[in-house]
Amino acid sequence: METSIPSMLILMVTMLSCSWCATAVQHCGNCGLTPVPYPLSTGPDCGNQQYKLRCTLGKLWFDALNGSSYLITSINPILRRVVIRPASLANKTCISSDFHSQGIQLNRNLPFSITSSNTILLLNCKNEMLHLKPPIDCATGSICHNYIKENAAACASAPLCCTFKTGGLQSAHMIKVYDGGCGAYQSFVNLDVKKVGAIEKWPEPGVEIEWALPKEPICMIPVDCKDLLYSKCLPDPISLGQKRCFCDAGFKWDPINGLCQNLKCRPGKVCKKRKKKTAVFAGAAVGGAAVLVMVLGGVLFFKQQNRSKRAQKNLIKERKEMLNAKHSGKSAKIFTGKEIRKATNNFSKDNLIGAGGFGEVFRGILDDGTVTAIKRAKLGNTKGIDQVINEVRILCQVNHRSLVRLLGCCVELEQPIMIYEYIPNGTLFEHLHSHHSGKWTPLNWQRRLRIAHQTAEGLTYLHSAAVPPIYHRDVKSSNILLDERLNAKVSDFGLSRLVETSESNDSHIFTCAQGTLGYLDPEYYRNFQLTDKSDVYSFGVVLLEVLTSKKAIDFNREEENVNLVVYMKNVIEEDRLIEVIDPVLKEGASKLELETMKALGSLAAACLDDKRQNRPSMKEVADEIEYVISIATSKVSKT
Repeated sequence: METSIPSMLILMVTMLSCSWCATAVQHCGNCGLTPVPYPLSTGPDCGNQQYKLRCTLGKLWFDALNGSSYLITSINPILRRVVIRPASLANKTCISSDFHSQGIQLNRNLPFSITSSNTILLLNCKNEMLHLKPPIDCATGSICHNYIKENAAACASAPLCCTFKTGGLQSAHMIKVYDGGCGAYQSFVNLDVKKVGAIEKWPEPGVEIEWALPKEPICMIPVDCKDLLYSKCLPDPISLGQKRCFCDAGFKWDPINGLCQNLKCRPGKVCKKRKKKTAVFAGAAVGGAAVLVMVLGGVLFFKQQNRSKRAQKNLIKERKEMLNAKHSGKSAKIFTGKEIRKATNNFSKDNLIGAGGFGEVFRGILDDGTVTAIKRAKLGNTKGIDQVINEVRILCQVNHRSLVRLLGCCVELEQPIMIYEYIPNGTLFEHLHSHHSGKWTPLNWQRRLRIAHQTAEGLTYLHSAAVPPIYHRDVKSSNILLDERLNAKVSDFGLSRLVETSESNDSHIFTCAQGTLGYLDPEYYRNFQLTDKSDVYSFGVVLLEVLTSKKAIDFNREEENVNLVVYMKNVIEEDRLIEVIDPVLKEGASKLELETMKALGSLAAACLDDKRQNRPSMKEVADEIEYVISIATSKVSKT
């Protein structure tokens, strides 16, 4: 009876309505007032996960590489296109605010590409652009001059600008502003350059992006295909090591609607003829069918509830197995959803202690009285379950006083949850850049050196003592937590990589560049080779922050000084470091302390060398800071 009831219902619905005999994967709901068509996804349980967008406060965002995000202004599901708003100019400058990522750069591994409908204006360009041939137009009659006159007064002092059309191929993934020495860009969709009129009649600025037709959804385990009826999780013959929800025999994948379509029941063909022959029967059957559907509906409701519970249990089991599938580290303690809700008072806003792009952090108290920090990933956040599981795996491999301690995780709630030891004193970023607010007491030189040394020791452990070695990949001051005694704890291992033996022999890993702008190793960004020296570079930026209390990226600084590394390299080369050291440190500092500040500046410069082979190892960095500390505390004679 278990199989016959659903079969009877499906058969009757087929005869009466001649449906497509297929059920689509779950479509995402609206984001604010904007519909989100398949395959676009705003959450882990809807759409296709390769087509992720971000819904925040009722607005849709497109996340590109290197942390740049762009507001989506329109979606055309028929043409499979979205229009995003280009980056604005940084305050009172002729530099695009996404300059750090060199303009718009899409992930080549995702099914998005830039269309040929975009007209690009390159602004604040160098004279080298004059040597470029069409379709780039840098002549005095180029329409970009009209735009500067009406909308970009800050660019008037840099009159060279250019206009060109871009995109149109599935390999078009970027609008790279700075290759030609330009500082800013603007884009317009469907702007006819030959018939362009007054600026006020131009369309709103936008960049049009097209998505490719989706393949069958990717799966890892059978339950991942539960929303796509008439499909099974099977190996993909094209992409080795990958699985997809392939439609059963007699069904065909429909990429537009995201369903398995019954080949025997397509609109306008078999069903149309059948409808003519069975019109009388259908009319008589409607009444009886209505009663039957009501009865069977109740039965199916309870069956569906049971199936959902079984699927949830299977999902929890699979996630637990995934957590313990690799390496020999200790397993993470699994907390129940009930325990987590109780600890946070059902995620009460009163317990919210932090929020960001990753999600939210709540203060929680476990049943035994342990105070914890409970991190909940945002629903639909691109980090997702894979990154959370990666962080759990990493932290299960390590044990060091300068690394944040993971207490466990929760895998049964909709959003991934991680439970950490509670570190009550904020981040190094907050202490360096927010002490003027009065919340934090400014850190003195000895404390800053100790924090830098503890952080370096933690990273040295990851690189040299952990088995297998670990590259953090997101070292920055906001990921260095401070406890009640201002001891440093390195946190946030969501982007970290375990280095397998075969990889470590080559000393680098090929992987898509990820990290935080201002801290990202330029060599890693250029060639996608992640090494331990990538962490060294990022730590060098932290050392500059420790010395100057200046942010890695700050648009409030002068145009040429927005990037702290570029600015400080010039300062150090010109032997002007003392001029830019945090005044809090210089006030009352002894000559010996000033010398140690210069020594730390030289170490930072070595960490930031453009060529990674010239950078010191993390252990060498830790040893050098220890030596600087010994000088600062007068435990050895200055040489």
